[in-house]
Parts: sequence; structure tokens; C-alpha cells
Amino acid sequence: MNDKAEKVYAEAFFELCLEDGRPEEVLGELSALDGIFREEPDFVKLLGTPTVTMDEKLGMIKDIIADGVSEYTGNLLCVLTERGRMGCFSGIVKNFRALYNEHFRIAEITVTASAPLSESVREKIAAKMSEVTGKTVSIKEKVDPSIIGGVVIDYGSTRYDGSVRTRLNELKKELGGVIA
Repeated sequence: MNDKAEKVYAEAFFELCLEDGRPEEVLGELSALDGIFREEPDFVKLLGTPTVTMDEKLGMIKDIIADGVSEYTGNLLCVLTERGRMGCFSGIVKNFRALYNEHFRIAEITVTASAPLSESVREKIAAKMSEVTGKTVSIKEKVDPSIIGGVVIDYGSTRYDGSVRTRLNELKKELGGVIA
């Protein structure tokens, strides 16, 4: 939507949550709400519809707040609704998460494997990536049977590809160059 507005809202909201000592709780709420809003994009569109009165919009938000989100998160939703910025919510969450990770020195990595990882493999990957990044590692796991075996680790813009599929493709290219 509006990258600058998303960043400004996220920074201000993160500082507020940090002062109160609740950034982890709020991040969980924001992530859960972001998932819901992504599944129901029509709801966010409805909040931006001019034919729906502000009282009706705030009433819908207050229904969400009643389901157990913190006062801070509820107030953020109300402010975004009043200012017509609910379309920025996902970007605000993304920026808030980045600030949280930076502040608490957390590296979010995505590990893609052909089957679910065992706990011991997760621990080994986390330990190794913690050495590499110098941060505490948070692993998001994906399963993709097409990689055949091994793992692909994505961290920021860096990819560590130890998949069997990639090794086979490299071997195929090497053999193709010899035979041709």
C-alpha cells in the first residue's frame, strides 16, 4: 500500500509496545490478525468502503477486540480504521516483525525439506545458523518433496541449497558438458 506509512506506524507502535514490555504478546496478536485478514480480504475492503459509516466500521473492530486482543492492538486497529489505513495492516505487521527481530537479535530462516524435520535436525540447523548469523534462530519449515532430499535454507536474500535435486541438476550439467 504505502511503504512509508506502514514503516512509520510500525516504528511508533513498536516503541510503544517496547516501553510497556509487551512486544512479544503484541507480535503474536498482530500475526494472528494478519492471517485472519489475509484469509478474509473482503473484511479489510469493507472497512475501506465509504458507504459503511465509521460507527459501523468501529463496531466491527470492537467485535474483534472483544475476542481477546490487547488494548494496544485494539487501539491500533481503531486508529487504522479511522484513518482509512487498514489496507496497510499487513505491511505494518511485516515492519513490526522486522523491528522485533532486530531488537531481540532474531534471525528468521526458512528451511525447505523433502519431509518434516526431526527435532534433532531442527536443533542442528538452528545451532549452525546461529553461528553463521550471530543471532537466535527462528525456523519456519516448508515441505517440498520435489527437492528429493537434503535441505534448502533461506535467510534474508541468502540461500544455502543442499538439496539432492540441485546436486543432481549440477551433475547433469557437468556430464552434459563432457558428453557434448
